[in-house]
Amino acid sequence: MIYKVFLTSQLRMPPFLVSAYRSCTKALRWAPLTIQSTTLLLLALYLLAGPVKGSSDIVSAALALGLLAVVALVTTLVLLQGLHFRSRSLLEITTPASASFSNEGVRLILTISPARILPGFYLECSLDFAQEGTSPTALRISGASRFERKHHLDILFPHRGSWEIRGLRCHLRDSSGLAQFSWTIPQQNAIVIAPPRVRDSHLPLLSSTQRPGDLVTDAFNRQGDPFDIKPYHPSDGVKKIVWKAFAKSGELLSRHPEASMTPEGFVTIVVLARPEDDDLCGKVTAYVRALKELQLDVVVGCEGAGSRDVATDASSCQELLIDSVWDAEHSTATSIIADTQSILDYCAQSRLKITVRKMIIFVSGARVADTEQAKRIEALAQWLETCGIEPVFCLSEPSSLATEQSTGLRERAFSLFVAPPIDTRHVTSATHYRAFLSQCLAKQWEVFV
Repeated sequence: MIYKVFLTSQLRMPPFLVSAYRSCTKALRWAPLTIQSTTLLLLALYLLAGPVKGSSDIVSAALALGLLAVVALVTTLVLLQGLHFRSRSLLEITTPASASFSNEGVRLILTISPARILPGFYLECSLDFAQEGTSPTALRISGASRFERKHHLDILFPHRGSWEIRGLRCHLRDSSGLAQFSWTIPQQNAIVIAPPRVRDSHLPLLSSTQRPGDLVTDAFNRQGDPFDIKPYHPSDGVKKIVWKAFAKSGELLSRHPEASMTPEGFVTIVVLARPEDDDLCGKVTAYVRALKELQLDVVVGCEGAGSRDVATDASSCQELLIDSVWDAEHSTATSIIADTQSILDYCAQSRLKITVRKMIIFVSGARVADTEQAKRIEALAQWLETCGIEPVFCLSEPSSLATEQSTGLRERAFSLFVAPPIDTRHVTSATHYRAFLSQCLAKQWEVFV
């Protein structure tokens, strides 16, 4: 490791030499000879070409031949065992039947067929995932058994997603590290990691559509109860005339419906969640679950959804957030608007014919604290306004601000004597977060934290 750092940083190697060094390192990883055995072979060749050839040194000759014999014997035993194990169905991996949760250890069961590993040798197994980010875990197996053996592998996944297992890497080595034999057992399994489960949602009911009623005033359509009074028109009919007012004033007046409406039970949600925003995904799933318990219709889309179908309940919402996590990592401002447009297209289709008035946007507070990300979210909100849709933000508070607010009495007393270190990144993040809230207040966008 020190040699690698020295080559790449101290000597400032050209890029092609760094690439060649990495390729050689990768090739040596799968070669039967290791660095230790290569060193011993070079030492044996030096003894044979130097002291033995020049001075006929018997001790050097014995040492050189002994080193060659040891390396050859160990390498032969490793190759024979490795070829034998590779030709058999030696290992089998069993994944959990149900979805696990992020940042929690997932236990996989590794079943080993009856096999005999010679003393002084061991088999090292590890999983090869198609995606990066998992905690590296290796299992060492040694000894012999006439029965199946079961071992477990505990792996920690950093975020939600369907983690595909490409294969099971196997390395047969000797205890001295002189030789190795490597092969891969192909696998077609996947481990589904769900966002953390949130029990309750404290967000209020935010409807995206409205119908005629008595709760909310509508300035365009009057379809409420007939309590308002206006001058009589022949088209109103005789039944709507207020005869008491005509008897007192002699003027014909008629009743007409109030300008009012009530919230409709239809909610549209767009979730802007990156791979690290699993807590936000858990809150979204809890909110959708609460809406469905009230027998309300829900349409959920998310960042990176692409051509995937929208979700209409809690289970399909969780599946959508899991399937789209890899595409959400590379989303842009244009793709976010396109994903939101797919929600509006679904609502406007012939079967529903729903006009959306409000769009709920779930986004993490840490994301709006980033200036570049905040611009993308503001662009989405402004685009919704141009479509006649009011954006409503549901934010999760950044962890840095939550830590700042939860400072205990002990930390405050300690700060009176010792000045705490100033984290400029924390100050900048808090400033940008509050600036985004001020921007929403200035544009009269609703925000729930």
